[in-house]
Amino acid sequence: MKFGVLEPDILDLIYQAASVPEIWPDVLVRLANLSEAKGSGLVCFDATGANRFIATESYKDAFIEFSANSHRHEQRRPRKVLAEGLTGFTHDLELFTQAELDADPVYINYMHPYGLKWGAGTVIPTPSSDLLVFDLSRTKEQGPFDRETLARLDPLRPHLARAALMAHRLGLHAAQAATDALDTIGIPGAVVSSSGRVLAANVALEALAPQVSFSAFDRIHLGDPRADSILRRALEYSEPSLSDIRSIPLRAADNRHALVVHVVPVRRTAQDIFSGATAIVVVTPVVAPNAPLANVLTGLLDLTPAEAQVARAIARGENVEQIALSHGRSRETVRSQVKSILDKTGTARQVDLTILLSGISRVST
Repeated sequence: MKFGVLEPDILDLIYQAASVPEIWPDVLVRLANLSEAKGSGLVCFDATGANRFIATESYKDAFIEFSANSHRHEQRRPRKVLAEGLTGFTHDLELFTQAELDADPVYINYMHPYGLKWGAGTVIPTPSSDLLVFDLSRTKEQGPFDRETLARLDPLRPHLARAALMAHRLGLHAAQAATDALDTIGIPGAVVSSSGRVLAANVALEALAPQVSFSAFDRIHLGDPRADSILRRALEYSEPSLSDIRSIPLRAADNRHALVVHVVPVRRTAQDIFSGATAIVVVTPVVAPNAPLANVLTGLLDLTPAEAQVARAIARGENVEQIALSHGRSRETVRSQVKSILDKTGTARQVDLTILLSGISRVST
């Protein structure tokens, strides 16, 4: 199966699940089919380690057992993914040796008894220190995951991240109405019509002025002109596509936290909940995350895994030549990736990107 033959409605389904979380099992079945997995699940860990989950029927029993006992075990895979700054989908043999896997109590106690042997997934750190984990599993007979197969899922990751972030804030339960949903989300948000007019906004969003404000005709407006231009383009798209930019960073300024603005399209069933809306704009304040800021931001933006590596290297102060040497890429390839990163983040120069990705350190929390 090639990524090019993705069912065209998979992004619609993902964005339906953002505001109607009961649809997540259907999304997870699609992810399992794309990766040729036995089952898949979405786990949401809060800062205390407590978790909620949704899983396919083929994986649910293992998840129930794991969820009840997860506090007893170190979450080695998410910890290693965060430590290495990995932003795409990875499989277990990319993270651990076979001997380490054979001795891992999570595999021994919660996978092997259900006929599962191989794991894969992606970890999405949020600015509030919560973790969102998409998990995939295969049986012994299916064999381990491989890089080519997981590459089919990488272009979906930014969309999954936005949708899962919103679903997590909704507590994995469907919203009842637009205003109730915005309050339930617990973070600044607005419901926006196809013309860009704000239909509803919560008090938390209004408090972000002048970083985020409302202009003439009730249009939502970002204080940074480049970021505002990206937002305008994102709201103009009537259909999500794999190339859309729908997460926009705003750097910290005037003792205000850095922000990430997410444009979550409203699709199908969700339109019954958010009547007249075509998008929900959610603003995530970046407040002293446990993971390094650059990891959090690059993980939430529409960067490819390769671009995320380059962005973090720039944040560390490396130049094009150093990045090319350390990552085994040509200078032309790195320059092309830098250009794409600047466009997606609304920054004009590498120094602006460095300030954006490190700005949180100068904000008291």
